[in-house]
Amino acid sequence: MSKLLLTALLVASLPGTALAQTSTGTSSDFPEVTFGVLTYFGYSAELHEADNFNEFNVTRGYLDIRARLSERLRFRFTPDVRPTTDVDLNSNLALRLEYASLDFQVTDRTSVLLGLHEMPWLAFEESVNRYRVIGPFFSERMGLIPGPTDLGASVKFAREDMDIHVGVYNGEGQGRAELDAYKSLDGRVTVRPFADENLTVSGFYQYGWYARDRPRNVAIVMGSYEHPNAFVTAQYLSATDNPFVAVDIQRKGLSLFGEGRQGPTGWAVVGGLDFIDPDGDAENDGERRLIFGGAHWGDVGAARLGFVVTLEQTYRTANDQLLQRRLLAQTHVEF
Repeated sequence: MSKLLLTALLVASLPGTALAQTSTGTSSDFPEVTFGVLTYFGYSAELHEADNFNEFNVTRGYLDIRARLSERLRFRFTPDVRPTTDVDLNSNLALRLEYASLDFQVTDRTSVLLGLHEMPWLAFEESVNRYRVIGPFFSERMGLIPGPTDLGASVKFAREDMDIHVGVYNGEGQGRAELDAYKSLDGRVTVRPFADENLTVSGFYQYGWYARDRPRNVAIVMGSYEHPNAFVTAQYLSATDNPFVAVDIQRKGLSLFGEGRQGPTGWAVVGGLDFIDPDGDAENDGERRLIFGGAHWGDVGAARLGFVVTLEQTYRTANDQLLQRRLLAQTHVEF
């Protein structure tokens, strides 16, 4: 935690003109430096066969530092505080690097990203669904995509009715050291098939390996629709995964999520339903996850503040056996 405080003091010590400059198009205007914060703080209580375990925790703690170095070159540096478990099985809040990247705007529609930066899927999903505060998204919960960022190089292309993001990454996720010679090729295409920009259809594919003859290939198709008073998304996932050498595992899943709301701010109700088949060759191992609750979102000055309370339950699909029940109360703070 002392490292995080040190980083914050460093940012605060930057010259005030650097934090508030506006460009007039000359080289003397750069760099323009801004910083922000994104934090998830919450309380969780296990309500089924866990000795009533409960805890307060910080699940995300971004200190987001961005610099515009020129008209076309940008830099991002984002340390993150999140829970980890050390070799002694002690739980800690550890400071890790989430972003350290260069973004070069080649044309008005095309950019090249280098370094530790977003992979094509999870960062995009967070931009569509504001409820990452509840917990990991579907592919993360299935253990198939290790995090929103990784070390690599990628290209983005965007226009009014489509955007594309393709990159080559280490494949270990979130800045972890490369373990072998194998890389992951990730790509996403998102289209807006009608004039209504609120409807999107996205496809993602990851082609990679844990090691020789041990694939980690993930395919996702997702549709989403956003309205001032509602948001819905449906996602289908299929994967061939082999993290343990013995045999390739076929995984499948379907995830549905929805929100009814007063508007971008105000009260909301949320609900989600997941169906997971963790191993296509195993019988009766399917799971069903249900989550429902309420939220309130508001603007406080230039900050966004969200409170979300949900009940999450997981069942064995074959016999409706309850596997987990958890109460979550989360706070989303962003500025």
